[in-house]
Formats: sequence, structure tokens, C-alpha cells
Amino acid sequence: MRDILLVLILLFSQPLLAGYYELGFSGSYRKLNLPSEGEQESFDSTVSYTASLAYYFAEMAATEINYTKGQSERFVAGQTADSRTTYDFSLIGFDLILTFAKRQDPFVPYLKAGVAYFYEKQVTYDFLDGTTGAPLDSNTIPLDRTFVPSVGFGLKIRFTRTMSFKVGVESWTAESLNSDPQWDVAGRAGISWFL
Repeated sequence: MRDILLVLILLFSQPLLAGYYELGFSGSYRKLNLPSEGEQESFDSTVSYTASLAYYFAEMAATEINYTKGQSERFVAGQTADSRTTYDFSLIGFDLILTFAKRQDPFVPYLKAGVAYFYEKQVTYDFLDGTTGAPLDSNTIPLDRTFVPSVGFGLKIRFTRTMSFKVGVESWTAESLNSDPQWDVAGRAGISWFL
């Protein structure tokens, strides 16, 4: 308890107040080739983009709001029919960020934790003729909007006084914690500017 109180005093004491903003843009892409039975290649791919705005209320602590839009696709080629499963999502996150160096330092490691709100989640199942590629059947299922926890860590490498390269790993659940969820993980890389 004493350690928590000491951390709170350090974070919120007047001399440490910073009052600056950080604007960031990052992206994530992954493609995994799968064994295939048909003439086309089977694969898993995921792409997502994130925009964020952080407010540093102390030299090494900030709150951040971010928006992520992404799509995950699995294509499995078959001898008679191909299947494509597409998962589209959009989420808004609110995080607390703790850094382990001052913003002027060349390397700034950070941790973040917070909550995200999935306001768009849907899965589309498409079945295609394996020979002609013509659609055979399609079904789109909207998923429930939900709040989920999110965590992450990373490193900012400062290029100039105001611009940094940012690389990190973030994880969140696709479902609420009440439903025994599995955690999704994404590596991200991007740039950020201090305003």
C-alpha cells in the first residue's frame, strides 16, 4: 500500500506535470501460407491500422485514446470448393501509458493497459466454386458489441525532437472476460509526433 501511495504522489505531484500531446499512426500486417489442396494458395492474413492521441499529464505517464480498424481473412482452397472467412472489426481504446524514460531520451520503453470497445465486429463466410471461382453461398454474422481489456508494451526510438518511430505488441480479447476469452495479439509499427 505504501508503494502504491508513493507512485501516486510521484505521478501527480506538481513538478512532474508535463501537459503535452503525442499523435501517432501505426499499422500491422501478417500473412501466413497454409497447406493447400486446390490450385490456389491457402492463407491467413490480417491487416489493421491505428490512430492515437495521448495526453501526458506527467513526464512519464499519459492517457491515450485510439481508434483501430482491421480485417482478418482466411482463404482455404479445396478441390471442389474454396472457402473464405473474413472478420471485420473496429474498436476504440482508452489506455494508461507508463514510460520508462523521459521524452527527450533516444529510447523510450513503455507499458500500456486499458479498455477497448468493439463497436463493429462481423464475420462473413463465403464459399466459392473451386474451378470457376463463382460464389456458391455467403453468410454474414454480426457479433455483439462489447468492452474488453487491452494491454501492450513497446519502444519509441526518437529521430528528432518531436518525431519518433514506434514499435510494440498489443493484446486484447475478442470477448468479455466473463466468457473465458482467448487473447488476440498484434505487433505494430508506426510513427508519432509530440505536439
